[in-house]
Amino acid sequence: MTEGSGGFEGIMGLGQEEMGLVAARDTERLSGVLLARESAIQRFLASDAARRDEEFLDKLARISAMNGQLQREVRALHQSLKEELLKLRSENRRMGGYRNGALITPLSSRRIMSRRG
Repeated sequence: MTEGSGGFEGIMGLGQEEMGLVAARDTERLSGVLLARESAIQRFLASDAARRDEEFLDKLARISAMNGQLQREVRALHQSLKEELLKLRSENRRMGGYRNGALITPLSSRRIMSRRG
């Protein structure tokens, strides 16, 4: 089971790297690591599909726990991004109100003034 163990350790390493990228908000490198981890999981499951012993089930439980941690990290990142977008939208509305209030209307365009003098 040496190949499976190396694959498992690789999966765990990629999972740790993925959590670090989520925490660092590095979305550019995150997709590559996510795809690499997914393919490593598929290779791991295909190589050990015939063996359903206790060690294999333990490894699956560890992967499941890591996926739970990743899911919590991603949800926290999603929530913080949502909050930042809401703040940005309200700030844009506020600035738009200032812009409308700061517009200067030329005196010649006012219809109240008499043109006779």
